[in-house]
Amino acid sequence: MHKTRTLRKINKIMAYIYMPLFFSILSYGIVYLMTSDMVSLATNVFQLIVTDSEPDFTINYSNTFNPGSVEISDENTVKRADVPTAKYGELYAYVKCDDIGLNCPVYMGDDNEILKMGAGQIPATYQPGFGELIMIGAHNNSFFNCLKNVQTGQTITMETSYGTYTYQVVSTEVVDVTGMDAYDFFTDHEQLLLYTCYPFDVLAHTNYRFMVHADLVSGPTFVD
Repeated sequence: MHKTRTLRKINKIMAYIYMPLFFSILSYGIVYLMTSDMVSLATNVFQLIVTDSEPDFTINYSNTFNPGSVEISDENTVKRADVPTAKYGELYAYVKCDDIGLNCPVYMGDDNEILKMGAGQIPATYQPGFGELIMIGAHNNSFFNCLKNVQTGQTITMETSYGTYTYQVVSTEVVDVTGMDAYDFFTDHEQLLLYTCYPFDVLAHTNYRFMVHADLVSGPTFVD
């Protein structure tokens, strides 16, 4: 009987120790899951700020961006067979807008590693020149932060190995992340769509996206 009472007292004492410890560990785990993305993004932005050299875009990824490697005729045409098709993870273009200071490498694919190094293109969309939708995203606190200054009428260029394509901004909008009507995969004309998380300057995932819609103005056309 005496041993039973002693064990009960010991169990009560241990409960006062284990329970706070358990909830402390649980709370830490929840906080870690909620902030890990923010910490990772903040670290990447800090590294971009303090680095003395250009980011190395070749680590685990191929760089197929080679301006002038494809012949462009005097009529501003290129042979379709000469147009290189970017594979997942390849840096194949640069998207630029002098008016807002945009100058960003574009990779095919949109995983986290790609978004640390530049902009990522959704693989289900097309490269410039194909007359279809080009959908490119990047972080709102690094490469695409300057989109907050974009204005209707400004021009955006995409430089590729087979020429430069120019697009004019026709509209901007903020949409819910679950919205599906902000873009059209079956557009009847070539459109460049740049997007990033909104609001700007927030180091976390958000429920909204800032969209920039731009229509093709000029660029090499394909011939067979």
